[in-house]
Amino acid sequence: MRKFFTSVVLAAGLLSSPFLLADMVNLNKATAAALQENLKGVGEKKAQAIVAYRTEHGAFKTLDEIKEVKGIGDGIFKKIKVDLSLTEGVTGVIGKAGAKGESGDEAKSEGVKPVEDAEG
Repeated sequence: MRKFFTSVVLAAGLLSSPFLLADMVNLNKATAAALQENLKGVGEKKAQAIVAYRTEHGAFKTLDEIKEVKGIGDGIFKKIKVDLSLTEGVTGVIGKAGAKGESGDEAKSEGVKPVEDAEG
């Protein structure tokens, strides 16, 4: 019985993990539209500033580095840090047209395999 319970808990955790990552934003690959849509306190100008900083300086090496972007201070960082990842998460706007012609269907979530591809 204990083995069965452990298996059920493990399966539930594995099945829910893509949904937990779905709200995370990939700081190193997200479009300005994705940043604006998914991060509290980040509007169009701040989102564009994040992308411009990343373009000029290369990929973010730490989450704290985002505070180097004009307009992102400690207050905003505290609000958004739980939603940020350097390697996984949303890169485009889901359900709306994103930057560079991404449609909602094409928006990506790095590091999360779709359920239908999980076995193959």
